[in-house]
Amino acid sequence: MSDFDALVAEYTAKENPKVHGVICKCVDKNGNEIYNKIAGYNSLSADAVPLDESPVLKLASATKLITSIALLQCIEKGLITLDSPLTEILPEFADIQILTDVSGSDFTFKPSKTAITARHLLAHTSGLGYPFTNRLLGLRAQARKTLKPSLRVTEKYRYPLVFEPGTGWLYGCSLDWAGVVVSRLHDGISLEEYMIDNIWKKVGLSAPFPRFNISTHREYNARIMHGAVQTSDGRLEPCDSWAFDNPEDQEGGSGLSSTAKDYLAVLADLISESPKLLKPETITEMFTPQLVPGSASVEMLLELRAAWGTVAGPVADDAVNHGLGGVLFTGPVAEIGQPANVLAWGGATNIVWWVSRELGVAGFFATQQAPFGNPTVTKLVNAWKKDFWMEFNRADHV
Repeated sequence: MSDFDALVAEYTAKENPKVHGVICKCVDKNGNEIYNKIAGYNSLSADAVPLDESPVLKLASATKLITSIALLQCIEKGLITLDSPLTEILPEFADIQILTDVSGSDFTFKPSKTAITARHLLAHTSGLGYPFTNRLLGLRAQARKTLKPSLRVTEKYRYPLVFEPGTGWLYGCSLDWAGVVVSRLHDGISLEEYMIDNIWKKVGLSAPFPRFNISTHREYNARIMHGAVQTSDGRLEPCDSWAFDNPEDQEGGSGLSSTAKDYLAVLADLISESPKLLKPETITEMFTPQLVPGSASVEMLLELRAAWGTVAGPVADDAVNHGLGGVLFTGPVAEIGQPANVLAWGGATNIVWWVSRELGVAGFFATQQAPFGNPTVTKLVNAWKKDFWMEFNRADHV
């Protein structure tokens, strides 16, 4: 029994679990599953059944990769360019301002001089954030808490900027707006419809396809892996209501639900020698560092390590950048055997995905637990990566 097997058995024990269930899978460039370890149960209930690969998972921010691919497809079609202003498609951005100060209910702004582009959205350099990732946006949200929030993406995420586009990095709602761009460029079809025809079917999936608004899809929702929240003393309590759940609109930053197998089909395509979703040169651009070393953008990325630390493992600061669609680790992480040039991200339900295009492998880790990046899950993710890379290297793949 490997160290990871022992750890996951301990953590997913039905009595007093630390993680109630976990799915760990890896695929090669031919789409073959080369690693598969599943443990635990589909819920915390007394009659919970052992977990298998069939449950539907709430992807949370792992949705962002799929939306990124959709936006890159729009660029390949010539509908927009990577660096052209998006104000014609998103008139909401025409008069967007930069929030510089919040004092009680008084907000101070300055004009923005730079138009937001697709590159800004894909690399999180747009100046758009979330209230929980930026102090000023958090203060603004607190001052506006008595207002009834809208669930429509174009109203819910109508935040001001917090820096001039292209001059910083901030994790936020950029990919939600990217989803709006995709929809508007295709005569207003829903993001879900677009993804079914242009992503899920292209990688060989058949219905039921990954969905937004899962609560409205009864059969798919019935297969959900139930969630849990870790309390301050380490116990798990049931949790099936998440902050990103949206029954009214399709959020390109967090709204998808999918099985592990369906998501892996996309990861496998990104490492395929004959990809169906994007041209090889576009995928190369995804793996190209978008932030200038030593810049304010890199500093801001490093300051928000809490957003990607579980995804990364113990990576050195000078090996962290951002690509188009995910954080990019340009150097190896010897402690867990992770190679250089890995693109990755995850989701608030403690989902992690990573892609090594150079070695032709990709991985997917999933549970359904909050909070994201808690020490228990982080330890488990690092152990999973180490377990996989040890097996992979022993098989003389490198």
